[in-house]
Amino acid sequence: MGSAVAKRLTTAGLTVLTNLDGRSPASRARAHDAGMQDVPLSDIPLKANWVLSILPPSDALSFAQKFRDAYYSHLGNTARPTSTSHQVAFADCNAVNPQTVKRISHTFVNTPIKFIDAGIIGGPPNDDYDPVIYASADAQDTAVLDAFERLSKYGLKVSPLRGEGAGIGDASALKMSYAGISKGITGLCTTMILGSPSRALRVPT
Repeated sequence: MGSAVAKRLTTAGLTVLTNLDGRSPASRARAHDAGMQDVPLSDIPLKANWVLSILPPSDALSFAQKFRDAYYSHLGNTARPTSTSHQVAFADCNAVNPQTVKRISHTFVNTPIKFIDAGIIGGPPNDDYDPVIYASADAQDTAVLDAFERLSKYGLKVSPLRGEGAGIGDASALKMSYAGISKGITGLCTTMILGSPSRALRVPT
């Protein structure tokens, strides 16, 4: 998913940075094919305007913490960034539950880093298909949600979740609901097929 999203952005003319430390040769090949540029993690907070976290869900929280630490490391750990520091927003696009995404968002509390809860519903984008990226944000920070929606100009299909009560956790909840329904139906159908009498599965020759 990550390399496919990156390819959509690089095709639109954007520069996409990534850090491939510890990644497999296959992952490196996919990143290269997508036009991504491998840089140290410490470079990304200085050069990127948006960070789209798309990785195994078990790594989502630890990566957010590493990114926050990298953001502060360029200051020499002697001061906190000010409003004049380079501005960056972090969008967690992983399949995590609402409680986890709220923990991830808490990583950036009292920092200048803006946060977006994003859920990708569908398969990887390709020439003929676009998944929908549903997005929600803190109710007091609608500007970052508006800015994230503008990524639609670069080939992504972003659908913001707005309205009374909308906030961080809503996009992830929608993603979990979709995954539960789609995987549940797949599991049910598979069980029904496996439970069918063997004669019903014979294919005429």
